[in-house]
Amino acid sequence: MMKYNVIYCDPPYTYRNIKTGGSMKSGALNFYPTITNKDLKLLPISNICEKDCIMFLWVTVPLIDEGMELLKSWGFKYKTMLTWRKVMSLGLGYHFRGQTEHILVGMKGKIKALRCQVENIYQCRALKHSEKPEYFRGLIEMATENIPSRKMVELFSRKTNIPCWKTTGLDSDGIDIRDFLKGEVSDKG
Repeated sequence: MMKYNVIYCDPPYTYRNIKTGGSMKSGALNFYPTITNKDLKLLPISNICEKDCIMFLWVTVPLIDEGMELLKSWGFKYKTMLTWRKVMSLGLGYHFRGQTEHILVGMKGKIKALRCQVENIYQCRALKHSEKPEYFRGLIEMATENIPSRKMVELFSRKTNIPCWKTTGLDSDGIDIRDFLKGEVSDKG
């Protein structure tokens, strides 16, 4: 099974608020199948990790605790965070109108500090439901270019044929991540 040292991951988190918004059709379950945090923690991410590995994990504001738990359960130590501010968006939320999503950066093994001289916040218009700005994939590529023998994978990807990346997920290649991590499908690409 192929091992990777750069992992970009946007899990289909389960929210307690099944239906929200005026239309009652804005919950994540209306767009894609979700996975509970308990089941996400059980994913055998270590099967695809090099000994030295860095994880870029998307998380929304209400699920930051769950994201931190995921990093830890998958063997990564939290190091820093990137923030996407959604411009022109009213935002969602029960307490405040959230206009940000975050990428938790975790490392395992001996990954040197990135020393990336780029701000940790990026602003752009909100995109389609759960769609993330291409900017962050480019930032990850730039920030990790000095990692020896860099091999990059995007889990729960919605896109295919991204140069230098293996992408996998129901929306990109129709593969359930659980099968990919168990080695039950080809991971070439």
